Amino acid sequence: MRTIISVRSVPKYTLERHLSSHQDGILCLAVLNNGNFLASGGFDGLRMWDLQNSLELHKPCQTRNTRDPITCAVWLTLKDERSDILCCGTGLGYLLFWKQNVTSARPEFEETLVRRIGTGQEVMAISWCQRSYQLVTATYDKRVQVWVVGAKYTLTNTFSVELLTTIPRAVYFHGADVLVFGMYDGEIHTLRGKDGMILATKTIGRMM
Repeated sequence: MRTIISVRSVPKYTLERHLSSHQDGILCLAVLNNGNFLASGGFDGLRMWDLQNSLELHKPCQTRNTRDPITCAVWLTLKDERSDILCCGTGLGYLLFWKQNVTSARPEFEETLVRRIGTGQEVMAISWCQRSYQLVTATYDKRVQVWVVGAKYTLTNTFSVELLTTIPRAVYFHGADVLVFGMYDGEIHTLRGKDGMILATKTIGRMM
């Protein structure tokens, strides 16, 4: 059966605005669910944007290496937390949490967590599960880890597994389990959420 899609039904996208600040390549973007804030990360660090007013926000003082590229980012919403939190991964294997300062007259963020994970290699991907308050991270050393984010931004490790040959390029929660997409081997692994055991593997036969 052939499916015919009318050209009229395809949405037409136009450029709404142009935000300029980065002086080098951009590696990741993350938009807050309500559309208020955009985070853009790249080889020259992180930028924060107020999308409602097209303004770049003040960046907090960074305690890590300022030349460490931002490789991935995701927004978190924690239980009993009034402010929005941005979680970033870096090229040197750090996780960063930036929290919005709700007492400030204008939107500002402050760094609340800096933690190196795995063996200190590049954080390739991160994903957030709002239902279980869990964060999954994937690093270039083939390691996938799931964390419970608790009060005062504590990270409690649920599991940490090292894949045999797969360098993870993307990770996502799928119900109680975790999907891992390989970068070079074209493999998609399903990991059991409670201990990281590989439940299934599919091969698509090409690099992702």
